[in-house]
Amino acid sequence: MSQIKGKTVFMIVYNYADYDYSVIKIMSNLEDAFKYICDEESSMSDLFKLLEINKVSDLPNNFDDNIYVCYIKSGNYEKFDLCNYDSLSNYAIVPMVIG
Repeated sequence: MSQIKGKTVFMIVYNYADYDYSVIKIMSNLEDAFKYICDEESSMSDLFKLLEINKVSDLPNNFDDNIYVCYIKSGNYEKFDLCNYDSLSNYAIVPMVIG
């Protein structure tokens, strides 16, 4: 157990509605988590970009033609309602330190 204590893993969460989330998978690194989401979203994965945010005010007012996967660095994913944004994936990535 001491080998993993303090290690950061990356939770893939899915925003079903409002502020309701489910943990879908836990990955060992950010790149694999992002790739997993792109694979799940399938045909449009080349349009996906990673968007690093900490709080709701970090979300841009205007989006381009890409679809963004939020990497919520603060870990406070329960404060985000991703379903309200057409340019955001309902999937998000959240770091978690194993204590």
